[in-house]
Amino acid sequence: MNMLAFKELLEKEGVLFSFSGTVSQSILSSVAETLEKELQTTGITFVLIQNIFAVFTEQMQNIMSYSQERISMGNNAFESPGICTVGYDREKKHFFVSSANVMHPEDESKLREKLDKIIPMKKDELKEYYKVLRRSGKEKHGRGAGLGFLEMAKKSVMPLEYAITHLDKERSFFEIKTYL
Repeated sequence: MNMLAFKELLEKEGVLFSFSGTVSQSILSSVAETLEKELQTTGITFVLIQNIFAVFTEQMQNIMSYSQERISMGNNAFESPGICTVGYDREKKHFFVSSANVMHPEDESKLREKLDKIIPMKKDELKEYYKVLRRSGKEKHGRGAGLGFLEMAKKSVMPLEYAITHLDKERSFFEIKTYL
């Protein structure tokens, strides 16, 4: 691997912090703490730090919960490989949090339906839809309340961006990006 080329790519893309590897609750806690300390040295507002931290945590939890490659560790604990980055987009002049993981292709239509519904919503519509879903319990499932994408969209200053790339019959690659 050409580490210089990799370093230059990270700089070109504005990546300030990146994690690639197996995500577990203990790793998430350690990495999130490191990220929060790193962000505190940048001089950005406390509210922005909290929003970046919340979206980063949500995206890492999504990797743990929904990755096709997730492994049960017992006691409702899981490990899953994935990638998560935090950076600053110089053109859009906003911070971003992006993540990616392998997913089951059969989950694609449900995921697209959920994201395509909330992406065009305005802030007040997102808040109302969030309240409706919380009250109804409609999005509730065994791995959480199912409201993570709504949480990200509420914090985002731009519509969420996502892509799904088919790798083969049994795997797709899911990417999501939130601007803050």
